Amino acid sequence: MKRSIQNATNGSTLPAEGTQINMEGSYNGWKRKAESKVKGACTVDLLRRRFPILKWLPNYNWDFAVYDFIAGITVGLTTIPQGIAYAAVAGLPLQYGLYSAFMGLFVYVILGTVKQCSVGPTAVMSLMTFSYASQGGPAYAVLLAFLGGWLELIAGLLNLGFMVEFISAPVISGFCSAAALTVSSTQVKGLFGLKFKGSSFVETWKGFFTNITKCSPWDSALGCSMIVILLLMRKLTSLKNLGPLKKVAFLRYRAIDSSLWFIATSRNAIAVIAGCLAAYLLEQNGSKPFTLTGDIQSGLPPFGLPAFTVNRTVGNTTVVLGFSDICLELGAAIGLIPLIAILEQVAIAKAFASGKRTDATQEMIALGVGTILGSLFGAMPVTASFGRSSVQAASGAKTPLTNIYGGVLALLALGFLMPSLAYIPKAILASVIITSVIFMVELEELKPMWKSRRVELLPFGVTFLCCLFVNMEYGILIGAGVHLLLLAYMGNRPHPELIRLPGNEVTEERVIVKADCNLYFPGVEKFRQALNEATEVDAEGRSPCLMVDLSSLTEIDYSALKMLKSVAAECHKKGQTVLHFVNATPKVAKSIVWTLPSADIAFLPKVEKDDATDDIHMQEITS
Repeated sequence: MKRSIQNATNGSTLPAEGTQINMEGSYNGWKRKAESKVKGACTVDLLRRRFPILKWLPNYNWDFAVYDFIAGITVGLTTIPQGIAYAAVAGLPLQYGLYSAFMGLFVYVILGTVKQCSVGPTAVMSLMTFSYASQGGPAYAVLLAFLGGWLELIAGLLNLGFMVEFISAPVISGFCSAAALTVSSTQVKGLFGLKFKGSSFVETWKGFFTNITKCSPWDSALGCSMIVILLLMRKLTSLKNLGPLKKVAFLRYRAIDSSLWFIATSRNAIAVIAGCLAAYLLEQNGSKPFTLTGDIQSGLPPFGLPAFTVNRTVGNTTVVLGFSDICLELGAAIGLIPLIAILEQVAIAKAFASGKRTDATQEMIALGVGTILGSLFGAMPVTASFGRSSVQAASGAKTPLTNIYGGVLALLALGFLMPSLAYIPKAILASVIITSVIFMVELEELKPMWKSRRVELLPFGVTFLCCLFVNMEYGILIGAGVHLLLLAYMGNRPHPELIRLPGNEVTEERVIVKADCNLYFPGVEKFRQALNEATEVDAEGRSPCLMVDLSSLTEIDYSALKMLKSVAAECHKKGQTVLHFVNATPKVAKSIVWTLPSADIAFLPKVEKDDATDDIHMQEITS
């Protein structure tokens, strides 16, 4: 017993000397641990991990610079038309697409880990921004980027990447497929020169068939023919592999092969430039057959914090919405948009990491910082683009520095090309968007799911249909919830195996019930049925010796323990033998011992629990 000193004045008990020493020792131990953590947070290795540019910049050379320059210009020629097109998808003035196309690239040069990754506006981010931009204009889109960027950065600093693991691959496939169809559908108006209200999948097609007689023949012809041309240009690099052309020698020349690759890669830029020239020349001759995008504001974007209050006119009254009011209107998008952005960013980084370890935390930090700084220049929410990252990889990018050239090209377009880009026909933009996103419909995922585990078609289908016909944000939440429920129901449903060993003159009949997985509450009833079947008496009224093989278990929850207690009690009341547990781990055995009465259970081999208050000895069963 430790000594204590009683205070004579108030009767309080003071800690003994030994206790004080223990407290001081624990405090000093805590202090040493805190100091070691602080020192560990300031190491050179951590600095290089948080600023990956410090790893590759000292070894940079002119060969790398040439490859990065070519790749950066190539991706930039894809970024400009896509950025303008995705601004239209988001319902924003077209210059906002380019406002979103440079800061993420600049930040990724310093903080990014994958040389092929290209950050900027994407179809999915634009579509998820649309409903809020149409409600509150560019101010809502920029504020979404600002708030989402902070969430992405905080999630990275707190190493919360595990959260994305709750969104399964079938749910992501269903979401991306629905997003691709929705984005493509929203371009029907521009493709056919129609004007009607409606932005969702159902509203768009309803409006299209209602107004189909009002289609512009010029826009329709230009848009549909451009889709065909872009799809053919996409396949230019495969020409040399076609049967009749395999023997054509000049297609094998390196210069020809490189030229075909460049044309295929820059097809969107070529289509936009050709459309601008055609519309300009026709206008100079007094003809305006196409619907044009109109004036696009030129000049560099203004710098500053996003608006935290918005003036809204309701009738003849102007209402000022505060920050809390705006957040209420943005609702779940504040959390869902950064979640989807992180999913895309990490998935694309892993896809291009060539099997190497991907630092998901660093990718989240890079995305968060890039999105925050981008919002200060009027950017909407951004993330990595699979299409542009593929172009960057195919262009031979050697380091993340390639991103800086694409960003500079976007700034040059903002400064000098905006008046010319006003001549872009809307049908051209629509065809660029459709041919860019239509391949995101992941039909190829259906066959593997059907062949491997058909039940996963359920979360895929639920996500796809909810995103298409209800709402993108709620669709992915519903799909994720369905898959988690399915996992709880199917993943934890045991399939117990019954093994009957007939008795003889020496040994009684034995029945072994083997659990094939951990026992949790969704599988309790199924396992109870197996145990009840195993304890049935034979024709002569004899009950078998029941043995429960727990070799596959590492955990058992309280619901399963209560079920075992109930089964054991029933056996005991009927005068049947106790439950014999075989191959139980110490953790599982202790859980059973602490819950079930010792008279109803037995273990093989012997398991002992020594405690300061009581000792539990479990019976050893020998056969």
